[in-house]
Amino acid sequence: MMRDEEPGSVTTWAARGWAEEDSIGSATLRGLVRAWPRRAAVTNKAEVLEEPVPYDPLVPDYPLEIVPFAEHPLFLAAEPQQRQRVLTGLWIGYNERVIATEQLVAEPAFDVVMHGVFPGSDAPLIRKSVQQSLVDESFHTYMHMLAIDRTRELRRVRERPAQLELVTYRRLRRTLAEMPEKWERDIAVLVWGAVAETCINALLALLARDVTIQPMHSLITTLHLRDETAHGSIVIEVVRELYARMNAEQRRTLVRCLPLALEAFAEQDLATLRLELTAAGIRGADEIVADLRATTGGKRLVRDFSGARRMVEQLELADEVDFDFPERPEWSPGAVTPR
Repeated sequence: MMRDEEPGSVTTWAARGWAEEDSIGSATLRGLVRAWPRRAAVTNKAEVLEEPVPYDPLVPDYPLEIVPFAEHPLFLAAEPQQRQRVLTGLWIGYNERVIATEQLVAEPAFDVVMHGVFPGSDAPLIRKSVQQSLVDESFHTYMHMLAIDRTRELRRVRERPAQLELVTYRRLRRTLAEMPEKWERDIAVLVWGAVAETCINALLALLARDVTIQPMHSLITTLHLRDETAHGSIVIEVVRELYARMNAEQRRTLVRCLPLALEAFAEQDLATLRLELTAAGIRGADEIVADLRATTGGKRLVRDFSGARRMVEQLELADEVDFDFPERPEWSPGAVTPR
């Protein structure tokens, strides 16, 4: 187990030979790798994105029920077209944040595994599952790019307010800046990506299940959700395999990073909400945001952490990770392993 080795060392693992490497990978991981050609959106659903989807300009782009200020008097007092513009802006911003999450948080975590910096990460089964996931992530970026382009064209959105850096990534950069050792930073990147991959399906499910928004929006989030449900299971298995081969100091760093990453991913970036309100010409945008800031619910974006909770339990860290996991909501995509 590397307990007496240098943090981040990979040489000892390589020297152990094929006997231990062959043990890498649970039946779950093997099943997910085998199922990829028939499961992944990029391999069997790409043509769906080119098919015409019904569009009704009166149908909103974003579910009103998940807008944190939907019942605020100042928002309700706005003109209908202004409220519609806010919902369109929230949908475009949603896609922009999903792309940023893929490129800045999820893909770097998969990359650090593929670069072999962790003991056990050079196992063929782990490399296959992670490479498949990287292919998926690139296709997800393409899907959400299409969603942005189509929405802007249909809604005639010619200008967008300059977007802020993704709050989850800002928190990651802050954590990395406080870590002097590369092996610590590698673990932080891994943890942030693992949390993203086990939590993002909660954000996708909120739109995939919604029947009040544009059908093309539900389609894209549904396709992405199916892949991310598999990714959540892949990440849990991969992290479990890597954690089993970490030394004590690496494990402590992973445990320290988990609640930081969970809080970073859960956070509602109120400044981005203010941007959309202001861009739509809603009067009292500052007051709306201030009222949200004063409430607990207004500060939290993610409310379903069942995937991350399962990861923590699989690592047997439930008593060590300082994070208050809420009960799983009824709409949660759950922790079902896709086949």
